Amino acid sequence: MILPEKETGVVAYGVKTGIITADDNIIEVIKRTMARNPELIRDADILCVTESVVAITQHNVVKLEDVSLEIGKKLNLAENSTVAVIHPILSRNRFSMMLKAIAKTVPQGKVIIQLRFPDDEQGNPIIAKESLKKMGKCFDDIITLDEIGDKRLLHPETGMDYIGYYEEIVRETGSDAEIFLSNTFAHVTGLKPDGIIVSNVHERNDVLEEIRETGYDNVITLQDIYSDPRKGVYSEYGLLGSNLLDPVGELLKLMPRKSDEVCEWIKNMIKDEFDKDIEVIIYGDGAYKDPESGIFELADPVSCFGCTQGIKNRNRIGVKTKYLMQKLHNEGRSRDEIERIIEEEGRRFAEKQDKQGFNAQGTTPRKIENLVSSLADLVSGSGDTNTPVVVVRGFV
Repeated sequence: MILPEKETGVVAYGVKTGIITADDNIIEVIKRTMARNPELIRDADILCVTESVVAITQHNVVKLEDVSLEIGKKLNLAENSTVAVIHPILSRNRFSMMLKAIAKTVPQGKVIIQLRFPDDEQGNPIIAKESLKKMGKCFDDIITLDEIGDKRLLHPETGMDYIGYYEEIVRETGSDAEIFLSNTFAHVTGLKPDGIIVSNVHERNDVLEEIRETGYDNVITLQDIYSDPRKGVYSEYGLLGSNLLDPVGELLKLMPRKSDEVCEWIKNMIKDEFDKDIEVIIYGDGAYKDPESGIFELADPVSCFGCTQGIKNRNRIGVKTKYLMQKLHNEGRSRDEIERIIEEEGRRFAEKQDKQGFNAQGTTPRKIENLVSSLADLVSGSGDTNTPVVVVRGFV
């Protein structure tokens, strides 16, 4: 790919690999993809690989029945036990199958689902703020389904009634379902369930601590399920970020394991086969909040699951061009001088990771791995574009 590099900044493009299955090796897939057109990659590029194809080629897939067994062992549950599910996200792809696994653990028991309101931690709404005002409800209150009535809020993007949907999933397994809305945890622990599963993603540790502060101890998070490296199949993140792979076969795909190590393998292969020095990232959801719906797209526990050492924990820091330009312009500098000084200052800031200087005012230092992961996710999307590999050029 020939680009006028002096005339371009950051460039990102998807690379078609063909279908990737569990029979493939991700290193070999990338090798043959790049071999078809070695110009796809150059020195200093960042090669981004979506987490899903890495996990699939690692066979990091679990059966629902095995997830149920794991939950039962972790919480010491019997078939007639009561288990509480705290603050799950509202998602068919991300949580419905996990809820089914939980309910299958107690087919003769009960599943209590406590939903956060007015929305889940990703911004998916469960009740309208106008309804809360009419009901006279505030943050610390408990809202029952009887109080909500039949006029439930439908998800603005999918039209789903998630209360009804989650209720149906539980009852289809034979288990009883009780759903209510609450942002605090004294009520659910007061119901004395036999076990509690904290089911949100980003606030899980805070919620876990708050529940333990009530004196309740038999509580785990989704990260505690299938996170044991002694198992053949596991993820450091457990069930966090896992999603539906096969609804008929009831299979869940976990997040990839040992992602940093996989990134280094890919980097070394590219150096050996194509003599290019690159960095590598394994990315998940982009950390993107939709400005219209208010939905935060990051359903994965992180946006970057692994990266090579060259960019790990490095911030992208640059000068605020308009500030420096105006300062130099006021000093009477020429256009050529201004461009040269800004370029030199940008290089110095990047090398020294200088976050405090005047010229960096107005810029927010962020990790390269998170920025590039979000960019790669926006480029590849979640549809059928068949570009699970993204090349980012000119970022570092």
